[in-house]
Amino acid sequence: MLELERLSFGVGDRFGHQARAQLAAFSMLAEQGVQVVPVWNKSNREHTFVGSEPQSVFDAAQTAVNDLQWTERWHVDADHIRLDTVDRFVPCSDFFTIDVADSIGQQASDAETAAFVARHPELSGALRLPGLTEPFETTRGDVERVVSKYLLAVQEAGKIYRHIAAAKGEGNFIAEVSMDETDQPQSPPELLIILAMLADEKVRLQTIAPKFTGRFNKGVDYVGDLTQFAREFSDDLAVIAFAVRQYRLPANLKLSVHSGSDKFSLYPIIRQALARTGAGLHIKTAGTTWLEELIGLAEAGGEGLILAKEIYKYAREHVAE
Repeated sequence: MLELERLSFGVGDRFGHQARAQLAAFSMLAEQGVQVVPVWNKSNREHTFVGSEPQSVFDAAQTAVNDLQWTERWHVDADHIRLDTVDRFVPCSDFFTIDVADSIGQQASDAETAAFVARHPELSGALRLPGLTEPFETTRGDVERVVSKYLLAVQEAGKIYRHIAAAKGEGNFIAEVSMDETDQPQSPPELLIILAMLADEKVRLQTIAPKFTGRFNKGVDYVGDLTQFAREFSDDLAVIAFAVRQYRLPANLKLSVHSGSDKFSLYPIIRQALARTGAGLHIKTAGTTWLEELIGLAEAGGEGLILAKEIYKYAREHVAE
């Protein structure tokens, strides 16, 4: 089985010019004794915006790996794919971020909801999981509400997962399930119920991206209650450890933090939690490398500055969008 390493970091390279510089940063980490695996990610939406193809991400990463003689593992993430967009990513990706945002909130049938609750009596009542800051108390009604909201999304994740497995072979790819593009964060008890549903659906996910409390805007630090984030992040780690044992999910299952770059106030909290538990982590950057490219163009003057001004003017005129 292809397994994602304990510490991995997703990097975006919108225009295909930064892979070597990005990989150099991982080399610098390795020289300091810190092993973090690079994962180049780009979504179908981003390819559409810039007119690129998924193969270009693999090609740019492979060139950087060859040029820098990188000997460690690396991956290419088909980011935020759906059933109708995944196929062109299959030949050149080994990591797939399954996006089910469109299905979250579509109500599952009463019969399916009741069947799940009957299969999982362990999810109702007092949940005293090792590592929790305090026990959970969930009622049958709580479980039913979560299942009703997320079951169809989980079933859609199962369809996409099986579609990829049919094309690449079971165990030949890394699956992440993204639950972060929704209106409300998932609490640790909700995350546990979602993981139980994914296990029932036989989705062998290695990372899951919940929506955390607070705001994760691109290119800026976290906005929110740090104490609450620390408590919920710690509880999420406890939930994942329990779900791995209880539902026989992959042993390397870990959290994925989307738009995780520039969240400097969170990094000490996350580091302490990982050091305490030995858990892994995937951080996916906000894909703002192209802004650094734009700064470089502006600083260069001449045609570069003219282009930067045109982009800025267009952005100002369309900010309402």
